[in-house]
Amino acid sequence: MANIYQSITELVGHTPLVEFNRLKEALGLKGRIVGKLEYFNPAGSHKDRIALEIIEQAESRGEISPDKTTLVEFTSGNTGIALAAFAAAKGYRFKIGLQPGVSVERLKLLEAYNAEILPISSEDLAPVYEEGIEAFGPIIQKFLDETPNGWATLQLSNSDNVNAHYKHTGPEIWQDTDGKVDIFIGGVGTGGSTHGVSKYLKEQNPNIKSIVTQPDPASIENSAVEGATDGGFHGIHQVHDENGLTKMSPDNFSDKVIDEYEFITYAETLKAIHLLAKYEGIFVGASAGASLAVAIKEARKPENEGKIIVPLLPDNGERYLSEDLQRVRHELEDGVEL
Repeated sequence: MANIYQSITELVGHTPLVEFNRLKEALGLKGRIVGKLEYFNPAGSHKDRIALEIIEQAESRGEISPDKTTLVEFTSGNTGIALAAFAAAKGYRFKIGLQPGVSVERLKLLEAYNAEILPISSEDLAPVYEEGIEAFGPIIQKFLDETPNGWATLQLSNSDNVNAHYKHTGPEIWQDTDGKVDIFIGGVGTGGSTHGVSKYLKEQNPNIKSIVTQPDPASIENSAVEGATDGGFHGIHQVHDENGLTKMSPDNFSDKVIDEYEFITYAETLKAIHLLAKYEGIFVGASAGASLAVAIKEARKPENEGKIIVPLLPDNGERYLSEDLQRVRHELEDGVEL
């Protein structure tokens, strides 16, 4: 019997969990690291899940249709790529505001999917660094004002973002580990994945620990990636400090389902990326490397011996080759231990 899919929209989700046995042996780890490889989604990242959910739920509510609607978003990259891919697959126009510092690969992917790229200057972004994520609102509104029949996907505050991971990613992790997952690790960009997955897993077993990976502020201030405004971490931010949630915490994110916050330097991130490629033949991007670095630290702890530790690995490293990660790695990782 033929097994022919009718659209890439049918290929989203059910990404594999892979246990990193050689990494465990090489580093003498006590816990079991089982990575959720989200780059197996058709457009290459975990953002495929939210892009499809946001579009299809809006369609089901009668809010948008390909014959009249132009989708609009402001994003640093992967959400834009996913929206561009599914907009193309469904016949929508898509306009995207892209912040400075995005890798050449991601820019070219957006062009390939026929996205209309709207220029954003550093001056346009200045309020974001002072006021936080809420300052994105006027930027998106400006796009809408200039776009007849425009509809903003609003990734930072759209509940369908969280629901995509609550309905699918969380259950996949639970089912594929036979309910034996002990620790879940993820970063926060739009807030959907870590919130949605953690909420689902804790409903199944409240003893599951959820950890948020946060970029070390010093790594961002002293970025090793030329032109990057996020220190090279690409899409994850510090969302929690000693006073609680920070101005970079999106509406989608809830700290009620999070147990711990762990700072990771960019050097530690690059070290983790290098080790995974060296021992497992898996090359991931920077946000994935940051969560993997936390997972390695957790797997070293005696109290986590035998426990299943699942870092969410959003995309692969091929989207960042132009940043010459290997050169930067050699400059930074000497003496770095995880």
